[in-house]
Amino acid sequence: MSAGQSDEMERGIAQASFSRRLFALCLDWFATYIIARLITGQTIVPGWLQLLIFFIEVSFFTILIGGSAGQVVAGIRIVDIDTGMRIGVLPSIIRTLLICLVVPPLLTVHGRGLHDRAVRSVAALSN
Repeated sequence: MSAGQSDEMERGIAQASFSRRLFALCLDWFATYIIARLITGQTIVPGWLQLLIFFIEVSFFTILIGGSAGQVVAGIRIVDIDTGMRIGVLPSIIRTLLICLVVPPLLTVHGRGLHDRAVRSVAALSN
């Protein structure tokens, strides 16, 4: 167990695995593809449209229910690392913007991407 993971365990936060987070991301990306396809009526959708829908979906559901649709299905919730509570509106939007840049989620330290470190959040397992 790494130092970062032990910090989360001490706070009572069980961190979601990389495979679970990747599964949630794939669910969200597939859902946004379907929505973009329904909007355009085409099988090939513009990348910017799918990314915009992804941003709206992830931001909206993270603010509303503490995780994107894919995260909820995968049993993940996004919480503040200090309090264990849902993160606020601005941190949710900043976190999603950083995810849309693609690179921050790939640069992890102790299993937390830069998007999580920037807003002091963690992808935790749902109870």
